[in-house]
Amino acid sequence: MKIAIAQLNYQVGNLDFNSQKIINTILTAKNQGVDLVIFSELSICGYIPYDLLNYNFFIDDCYKKLEEIKLQCTNIAAIVGLPTKNLKNTGKKLYNSAAFLYDGEIQKVIHKTLIPNFDIINEDKYFEENQDFSIINFKNKKIALTIAEDLWDEEKIHGFFENKIMFKNAPMEYLNKFNPDFIVNIAAQPFAYNQTDCKKDFIYKNAKKYSIPIININQVGANTELIYEGASIVVDKTGNTIISSNRFKEDLKIFEFDEITNTSQTNNHNRNSDDKYESIYSALILGIKDFFEKSNLKKAVVGLSGGLDSAVVVALLVNALGKENVDVLLLPTKYSSQHSIDDSLEMVKRCGIKHHIVDIEELRKMYLKTMEKVFENTKEDITEENIQARIRGSVLMAYSNKFGNILLNTSNKSEAAVGYSTMYGDMNGALAVIGDLYKSEVYELADYINQNFNNMIPQNIIDKIPSAELRPNQKDSDSLPDYEILDKILFLYIEQNLSEEEIIKKGLPQEIVHRIIRLVNSSEFKRFQMPPVLKISRKSFGDGRKMPLVGRF
Repeated sequence: MKIAIAQLNYQVGNLDFNSQKIINTILTAKNQGVDLVIFSELSICGYIPYDLLNYNFFIDDCYKKLEEIKLQCTNIAAIVGLPTKNLKNTGKKLYNSAAFLYDGEIQKVIHKTLIPNFDIINEDKYFEENQDFSIINFKNKKIALTIAEDLWDEEKIHGFFENKIMFKNAPMEYLNKFNPDFIVNIAAQPFAYNQTDCKKDFIYKNAKKYSIPIININQVGANTELIYEGASIVVDKTGNTIISSNRFKEDLKIFEFDEITNTSQTNNHNRNSDDKYESIYSALILGIKDFFEKSNLKKAVVGLSGGLDSAVVVALLVNALGKENVDVLLLPTKYSSQHSIDDSLEMVKRCGIKHHIVDIEELRKMYLKTMEKVFENTKEDITEENIQARIRGSVLMAYSNKFGNILLNTSNKSEAAVGYSTMYGDMNGALAVIGDLYKSEVYELADYINQNFNNMIPQNIIDKIPSAELRPNQKDSDSLPDYEILDKILFLYIEQNLSEEEIIKKGLPQEIVHRIIRLVNSSEFKRFQMPPVLKISRKSFGDGRKMPLVGRF
């Protein structure tokens, strides 16, 4: 049996696009003598369509596309994912399903059993759990078809509770009773730089545990904040990797079934050997590209301050969209240092991008003049600083409105965590490009970019002391602890869910820990209004971390 794994980039809700891509791939595979071609989870509608699943017409249209696809399955079989209706009188109205197509017909439909409801994924809102188990018979082989989490049943894959069993059922235990020849697992597992190897370990472990080859097909591409790396793999029954698909790219791998019956004991697990920041860089580039292409957008605009965050975002945009599609505005006031302006101009030169210098000093003065009577007998404070940030936000949005360039947000995760940002100012933007990177990680990413892309970012931008430049001689450290300490506290509180007391026990200063946690908790209202964040870790802001907006904790 010749098998193909089709790792494709789908557009959520674009059924015509997705189904045609599936059909074209089936025809390509058929021309190469493939017997079975396998696509990823919810491939017809894209993962995940959220509340589009509540519309009957949308589900009906998915069925119509399945009917079109099945007609191409002559002399070849295919496995495709789609939502299907639960015809029982109980439970959710839909299943997350996989259809086995052959001889121009829908031969079998398998439903997902383990429905996730954690982190950024909430399938439980839409899909009913499968209760019936069966296998697919094809070409004298018995195929156990699983969907995403059905392959693993321990929560530690997601990094919350190390030894907690997540689901009541273990589909593999049921399916193993049928003595299948191999397992197919179709998935749409979002990328997180600190989870990829963990997920693969479960595939290796189950292949060895059940002594069955496993074919895993993961989606590739980005849908707003969710990024999928692909990295589909095929392992033999001893857990050795036989086939590996590309990361962050579409791929079609074809192999013979005999290849995965190998019983070699070489322990070829093919872990990700690349640098953490190579993965993060590739994920962010894919996230930017797909956000623009799938939204039918082309050009971006960014406020270039001379600071590290905006420089890194500009470098990413130039590499993702091309220098001709990236414009920047320099927006100085009297508090802007000359070296920041010079550094920004050097960045513009190195990237070859279009720029404008819009001096907002007169606007700043006009704002203060307008509010003079209202502010009479008050001292200058953060109010006057925020006015500058909001002027910049308004100017950038005016440019976006006039020329159609989409404004991108440059805030990092450290700033977002403690509220070190201005609503309707530097929080503006359609997408937070580095919003899931702590400041210390932004430094590392900048170094990676310079090492691999001809020093795009002037070294002075990387080396200078961070400052918002909203008042004389301002430094970030005036308001925050050094980022090395800040980011340790934030990671332990946000990623590891540790309490204040537990963090202090790790040797971090009690007073600083208390203040930072208070800032995180009191800034939820700001994060509630953040743009969507490109998710590259297992705990991003947005849907990945839901906290009470009004509460005391």
